[in-house]
Amino acid sequence: MRRRLVPLISHRGMLLPLAIGVLALAPAKASNAGEPEAQAQFAVKSSLDGKSVLPHRIAWVAYPSLPRTKVARVEFLIDGGQVRWAQGSPPYRYARDGYLVTSWLSPGRHRFQVRATAGDGRVATKTVVAVVAAAPPPPAALAGTWQRTIDTSDAPKPGSKGNPTSTLTPSGLYRITFEKRWLNSRFPGKFVYPQSNKTGNGFTDQADYTATPTLLHVRGAVIFRKYSDKVSGGGSWCYFGGPAASYRWRVTETTLTLAPVGGSDPCGIRGFIWTGEWTRAGSG
Repeated sequence: MRRRLVPLISHRGMLLPLAIGVLALAPAKASNAGEPEAQAQFAVKSSLDGKSVLPHRIAWVAYPSLPRTKVARVEFLIDGGQVRWAQGSPPYRYARDGYLVTSWLSPGRHRFQVRATAGDGRVATKTVVAVVAAAPPPPAALAGTWQRTIDTSDAPKPGSKGNPTSTLTPSGLYRITFEKRWLNSRFPGKFVYPQSNKTGNGFTDQADYTATPTLLHVRGAVIFRKYSDKVSGGGSWCYFGGPAASYRWRVTETTLTLAPVGGSDPCGIRGFIWTGEWTRAGSG
């Protein structure tokens, strides 16, 4: 779902109390004292409330107390600093499809905050401090970078059932890298803004995955920053949340073979690129 002109349904520690609720009120616009809105308290809740440990993958949704017409935006922050995701309309979900994947975070305590801003400028926040476990490494034989040159002239066409979000896949050298944080796919060429948004050159997609000695299970994207057309990474193959797929994998010397379980990947364009033989990068 990277720069693919997609409809809205898709498009890419401190020791603190384990749950902290913070309410910050900015001055409201002048109104009559008798108006109910002037007296209403503004707060926001999070689907992470009450959790002290987060799993590898969890739904993260914010629930402002004001009606949708009174909410300007909801932002999601991790450990303060930059906004990792923002939504201007409900449902207010992290990564649009709602899933926070924690594999990119360092193990230990982190602060997960939702910040809702009302149309009149009032702000409400809710922060949860929870522990994230260390992401497991991939099997040793699978770990690292693999590459293959692909002619994409027969790939599923943009907007088709196999490529519903119009993923741009130029022909050339593709690379996939298996690491703790994610399965990273690198498209051919160099990312150059804004030209790459019309060609797909230099795109990178970070997928959520787990691997056994014989099977690779992949789901949606790992979202670690706001989606932007101006950077190469942060998108997804079909939708932010998937669809999920399983692959059989086998490594023989310097060759990795990937084959989707059941014969096809529900995300056809991902299956077109991934299915087949890959050579370990740097092996000659």
